Amino acid sequence: MSGSIMDEMHNGKAQKAVAMDCEMVGGGSDGSIDLCARVCLVDEAENIILHTYVQPQIPVTNYRYEVTGLTEDHLRDAIPLNEVQDKIKKILYNGESVGRMPPDGVKARLLVGHDIQHDLNCLRMKYPGFLLRYNIQSGIHDPYEDCISVMRLYKRMRGQDHRQVFRLGDEKANSGFDSFRSMELEKKAPDELYEISTSDYKCWCLDLTKDCNPGS
Repeated sequence: MSGSIMDEMHNGKAQKAVAMDCEMVGGGSDGSIDLCARVCLVDEAENIILHTYVQPQIPVTNYRYEVTGLTEDHLRDAIPLNEVQDKIKKILYNGESVGRMPPDGVKARLLVGHDIQHDLNCLRMKYPGFLLRYNIQSGIHDPYEDCISVMRLYKRMRGQDHRQVFRLGDEKANSGFDSFRSMELEKKAPDELYEISTSDYKCWCLDLTKDCNPGS
């Protein structure tokens, strides 16, 4: 581990995490194209940083009301997608240079979420892979609740002792979500998912302010 990261961690300046979740409506002739119509970001204390409706760049053909609860009225005065992108980038990069962010920079936020890469794609955004963290879908369809549940999951994983954390593919690591069919997972409440979750990561040291000792 590089000395600069460890120095920042010991000085209490380790990277902070932000949870993000999007609510999707449908575009295209059959309404099958996912379009972000609502986005929420919360910090580690579960405070809302951003929660807004988003105006998609192409017409909405299916509001998926039964799932999203959204109608045309909700998006009538929604913020244009490009403005939402700018707000999210400002939050996530936190003063780091978007084009030349150092690999050991600690100002940019770690990003956690439910199917986070899909959300980024629907926002037409990119974010460095080494800053992406927990990635799980619980079947909940409220962005704020999704953000809260995934942040709690992430903090639980981050707080595990090394001896409790296993590599992806290990028997214990796969004994949680992989043992359930996706339909069964969707019926579970966030607290139930929280109880059966295990980490896909061997070491969370870079996210913590305590010493890293993978061999313990």
